[in-house]
Amino acid sequence: MARGPLAWLFWRVVDDFDYFLTLTRLRILDALARPEPETLADRLRKRDRARIEKAFSGLCSEEPGAKISNRVDRASTEE
Repeated sequence: MARGPLAWLFWRVVDDFDYFLTLTRLRILDALARPEPETLADRLRKRDRARIEKAFSGLCSEEPGAKISNRVDRASTEE
């Protein structure tokens, strides 16, 4: 079997194409099967996530490079 950069490239392309076909088949199966019903664990996870987001709402910031909190009574971390 040939070895070298061309053989590597050939097998890389074949592998990527096979991966694409696998993902396509899985998407078709997902569309046909529809999502599974929500379980008790799903509901608990949603509840816990909502409670965490509510408790730490000051930590969630969409600004890139934002500080953890915008409260003025906190000491500056830059000093």
